[in-house]
Amino acid sequence: MFKHFLTSANEGNAFILACDETREAILVDVGEFEPEMAEYIETEKLNLTSIFITHDHYDHSGGLREAVDRYGAAVYAGAAHPGGCKARKVAHGDLIRVGTLAGKVIATPGHTPDALSLAFPGMVFTGDALFAGSVGGTSSPAQAKQQLDAIKKHIFSLPPETEIHTGHGPSSTVAIESRYNPFFV
Repeated sequence: MFKHFLTSANEGNAFILACDETREAILVDVGEFEPEMAEYIETEKLNLTSIFITHDHYDHSGGLREAVDRYGAAVYAGAAHPGGCKARKVAHGDLIRVGTLAGKVIATPGHTPDALSLAFPGMVFTGDALFAGSVGGTSSPAQAKQQLDAIKKHIFSLPPETEIHTGHGPSSTVAIESRYNPFFV
């Protein structure tokens, strides 16, 4: 099960991915905890066990406290206290299990030093590292190079049909972004 939510926090995307067998779910980024999220979780009878924060900017972690208080889900992030909540700090190569699903943490620093992406079979959540037709802003040419290199090495090496779910704007695929994104052509 998979659901996209557009939040009121800077039009940030949030996503819920759930294991069909166990009904365990993960919420990826939560700039604002919208009522539609709770409605979806309850309607689908999901158990929100995990929340993954791609990077600690308000439009990705602003609703974290409300979600944690409501569901008691474990928080995974590259920062120790995203959105003011205690998190299990994860790094490149770590696995996050959601029922029978396993997501692999991918380091995609640049937009922030501890920015992470999360790849499940067939999809990857890139936060603000990679957008459809663009990339996240950085503070220096060195950070921009670091981010582009990480995307080329770790995101574009995923199967071409892999869906890319971004922090803002529409989703895309590895095939489209690796061929047509102007930052990589």
